[in-house]
Amino acid sequence: MAACGAPPPPQSVAAPPQPAVAVAEPASMPLPIEPETPLDPAIRTGKLKNGMTFYVMGHQKPEQRAALWLAVNAGSVQEDDDQRGLAHFVEHMAFNGTKRYAKQEIINYIEKIGMRFGPDVNAYTSFDQTVYMLTVPTDDKAMMHTGLDILRDWAGDVAFDPAEVEKERGVVLEEWRLGRGPFARINDKQWPVMFQGSKYAHRLPIGLSEILRKAPREALVRYYKDWYRPENMAVIAVGDFDPEAMEKEITARFGNLVSEGTKRPREAVAVPHEHPTAVTIATDPELPFSDVQVIDKMDHRPELTKADYRRMIVENLYHSMLRARFSQLAQDPAAPFTGAGSYTSSLTRTADGFVRSASAKQGRTAEALTLLVREIERVEQHGFTEGELDRARSETLASAETSAAEWAKTPSDQIADEMTRHFFEREQMPGRLVELELNRAVLPTVTLAELNHLAATWGSDKGRVISISGPATAKLPTEQEVRALFAAASKDKVEPWKDEAARPLLTKLPTPGKVVSSTRDTGADATVWTLSNGVRVIVKLTSFQNDSIEIQGWKPGGTSLVPDLVNGRFASAVVATGGAGDLDATALQKAMMGKIAWISVGLGEMSESVRGSTRPADLETAMQLMYQRLTAPRRDERAFAAWKDDQLEWARNRRMLAEVSFYEDMEAVRSKNHPRRQPTTPELLAKVDLDKAHAVWRSRFADFTGATFVFVGNVDLAKLQPLVEQYLASLPAAGKKDKWKDVGITYAAGKVSKEIVQGSEPKSYVSMTFGAPEKWSRDAARDARVLAMVLQIRLREVLREDMGGVYGVRSSVSLSREPTMRREATISFGCDPANVEKLRDAALGVLRTIQKEGTSAEILSKVTEQLKRARETDAKENWWWGSQLREAYWYGEDFTTVSDLSGLLARVTSDRVKASAKQFFSEKHLVFGVLRPAGGVAPAP
Repeated sequence: MAACGAPPPPQSVAAPPQPAVAVAEPASMPLPIEPETPLDPAIRTGKLKNGMTFYVMGHQKPEQRAALWLAVNAGSVQEDDDQRGLAHFVEHMAFNGTKRYAKQEIINYIEKIGMRFGPDVNAYTSFDQTVYMLTVPTDDKAMMHTGLDILRDWAGDVAFDPAEVEKERGVVLEEWRLGRGPFARINDKQWPVMFQGSKYAHRLPIGLSEILRKAPREALVRYYKDWYRPENMAVIAVGDFDPEAMEKEITARFGNLVSEGTKRPREAVAVPHEHPTAVTIATDPELPFSDVQVIDKMDHRPELTKADYRRMIVENLYHSMLRARFSQLAQDPAAPFTGAGSYTSSLTRTADGFVRSASAKQGRTAEALTLLVREIERVEQHGFTEGELDRARSETLASAETSAAEWAKTPSDQIADEMTRHFFEREQMPGRLVELELNRAVLPTVTLAELNHLAATWGSDKGRVISISGPATAKLPTEQEVRALFAAASKDKVEPWKDEAARPLLTKLPTPGKVVSSTRDTGADATVWTLSNGVRVIVKLTSFQNDSIEIQGWKPGGTSLVPDLVNGRFASAVVATGGAGDLDATALQKAMMGKIAWISVGLGEMSESVRGSTRPADLETAMQLMYQRLTAPRRDERAFAAWKDDQLEWARNRRMLAEVSFYEDMEAVRSKNHPRRQPTTPELLAKVDLDKAHAVWRSRFADFTGATFVFVGNVDLAKLQPLVEQYLASLPAAGKKDKWKDVGITYAAGKVSKEIVQGSEPKSYVSMTFGAPEKWSRDAARDARVLAMVLQIRLREVLREDMGGVYGVRSSVSLSREPTMRREATISFGCDPANVEKLRDAALGVLRTIQKEGTSAEILSKVTEQLKRARETDAKENWWWGSQLREAYWYGEDFTTVSDLSGLLARVTSDRVKASAKQFFSEKHLVFGVLRPAGGVAPAP
């Protein structure tokens, strides 16, 4: 999948580049044996006279916003041979000029109304579809109507201005370039085998660089006219508006859209699965780990009816139980893999895949495959146990309950995404309450016999693909060895799985304390309790989510007070591997199944911390889990050994990835190789000791004097108080308040340059860091935030839009308050190695212009609107309140001061931007780094 608002995430081997669920063409689907599940009645849908589909739904999350999407039922698999990559290129061109909006006016308008490029306006292209996504305010009808006009232009009036095509060609090539690397090269070898005999084998959405570089404008226009036709598209509107009025607006705007030329049939592209087992073994000198996948291909099964929904539930139960077994096996240090998975994947619109996968330890790929197959055989021969099924049922039901409870608070864009699946795939969308009732009806009827039958009949030699990948130095089995060991493991007689029943988190409750005082924080509209052990609890009641409570906690100190640097650094991870109380990690996982609750406890450099979330029904479970994690770390030698093996797998080979080497080397330069900023190496891991790590942990969590806990969400104070008294007021507190200390990290000063030469792809990365000591003030911190927003806009305009030299550019400006007061600003981007100096100079030119002239009134207006609009939505999210409360209570400041927006807006002036640019981007203190490919690499074609 090619997404266009921000640089793509790292690719995973053999991961389908498209949304997770996709099914066959409606025309190719078999007739259902029962009626399709009715669409949610809250959704207005239909077809205009020209054949265009629409979906409309009124929804108030977020308030005063609408998600306006255009779904196009065409992707890279519709490309002709001379168009490989042009479906995605066309998508880019939609943002570069239409009939009503020339050049960059769409992005310009979106930014003017307070929305942001990336989060609020974006698009993606996959094998089978292209989707445009736009978020606009609805408190101004003109903005909402303009949003619809933009969608209308995307649907039929993209300009393809020749000059803009040439500019955007560079951007698309840079996106292609950023995606190259060991994972892409492995995919190049594996995909033709996975999709052998199908057009999908040669239609990755990013395309071919030689076509992207040379394709004429006419080829782009041809794709657009062939596939952007009313009958191939749907307009989707979900948000805070009158649905009836919205339907009329859509009809008025899109009803006059007409198709040009002869209609090309949209054929369903089959993926053959009648072939015998295929094996691919691919290596790459820069790949840091080995993977094994066993994929059984099959025709896509549509999700149209209640029977289809039941089938999906049964399959998900199977995968859940098998994954739990894999997780337990991975906790054995003798296991040949660090992790394994099982799931059903929609490989394409016409094909599903039953996938079993494992990440193999170094030199143990054959063993990992053997164990993977053996466990599949164990299920096929003996099935699952009643206890496993009960836990999987409860987990599935809990998820459905929360999904239904949160339906009214589900973000509009998530609902819009679900509508695209209904349009493209006819995936049923009856509403979360109906789905909950389906789960309640189906889950009790699923039997072990049914699951065991599924396990015994799922998958066959036909259509099976076994894919193995690893470093060039790895000892991988040959194709003959793979076939032989797979056949042998399939014939093994294995013992039934031994399942232990779930045990309770706590067998004995702690002695409760008391809430000794209760006050109000009027600025935050929150309740503040002081407990009998001195612990402070802040409770902020909200209605932003119906079924969610966010939890966080902290106390000062952290590893800054720990002399043992190595064991202090890894103490959190080591302790977490052992479980808690009397429960090892597997038993703890079982105890939590069916509960919507998670708690993470960490040991940072300046504090001990807790983070977690739950729902009201599972609040006590979350409190028990938090108490156990804080007070009862469990020592587990086997779990520690397994964790250490996992860490070593990454540490040994991590620097095969050029990007990792670049990041680590630049961090070493910036921090002057301080011991607390060292990367994770095998030598460092060798010093980690189980008992010493636990000793560090106990020393930091023995006394909760000075601790603060925050609860934000749908909280019932009357129900929370006894739980707080039971599980937080009982925490040990000896009265010693700790304070973190400065560990003495100093940073590079003056001008420093570092060049790293690594990697075989024709791409470079550039990093510029400007940093120096700087006194903190709230106004200076506000200036940093404003400057960062101005700079992000200008760098995108110049480096991407004007020069076509980057796909994305990242910038940040910050002013740290602790442990030392320091300013730091960064600019980074990936690019063609030949353009490093040109783009570096252009970025510095942007900075120098701002330092000399400030910025335009138009950009200041954009920043002001974006700050206002962001606050409208952020202030109705639990995470925002949690972060603001954390800052206020950590620093002992008034909440209204911390969260004040007016003070921030007052800093949005050209003079302040000019002054802060001089302050934060002084070239006297610049660490410049560049990653260049290894010598002898030819430029991209």
